[in-house]
Amino acid sequence: MSKVLVIAGTTDAKTVIERLLEKKHDAAVTVTTRLGAGMLDEFKNLDIYQGKLNKEHITELIRTLKPACLIDAANPFSTEITRNAINVCKLEALPYIRYERERVSYEDDPEITIVKNYGEACDVLMNCEGNILLTLGSNKIETFKKIPDYSQRVYLRVLPDWKVLSKCESLGFSPKNMIAIKGPYNEALNIELFKYCQASVLVTKESGNMGGVVDKINAAKKLGIKIILVDRIEACCNNKFSSVEELLKCVDRIDAG
Repeated sequence: MSKVLVIAGTTDAKTVIERLLEKKHDAAVTVTTRLGAGMLDEFKNLDIYQGKLNKEHITELIRTLKPACLIDAANPFSTEITRNAINVCKLEALPYIRYERERVSYEDDPEITIVKNYGEACDVLMNCEGNILLTLGSNKIETFKKIPDYSQRVYLRVLPDWKVLSKCESLGFSPKNMIAIKGPYNEALNIELFKYCQASVLVTKESGNMGGVVDKINAAKKLGIKIILVDRIEACCNNKFSSVEELLKCVDRIDAG
């Protein structure tokens, strides 16, 4: 079968790759970090390319590998990667397929403040008292430097990667307030971490149940912690799936064509 290029970096992507290989598709994978590459260690003889997923890198991979299609299984909040992938696929006339984990709807939940982006989240936090736990990763974390006494009050839960930790420290966040751990985490662990931070406010993303958002929100509710949820912006494209099996059927149709 023809080669399939997969943009990976999440547990969802791992499932997609596993099923592709089971169906004897020839897969190549690109990730942005060493941690992302390490997630795929169990797959032997899998071509893995690591690097920043800008337009140039994606274009080079497509022209070198000549895949039959590209599957974008990046995190729902990796909007720049998805935008680059869509634009490059259009320019290279390559079929683009988006795998996006199912949403978890909290629109009618009165205990949750839903915001559109990090800037709106920060605006809400300006009027919040007590310690704040951000579980947003390190991308655009500088947005939250506007919070009064952020170096003392803001706790960060980030990936255990020295580049991430160095970035956060260089922005003035306190190293003692950084929790470097790879998720997702169950409800019980979330409760203990929230207690450790003495958090009054949790800021999280609508990353779907696979991203651990349900366990985080349930834990925060049990502790009476204020919850701010950053909503996701879904990619606009034709071939978008939240079912791995439906995605594979699309790949098969492209391969057969």
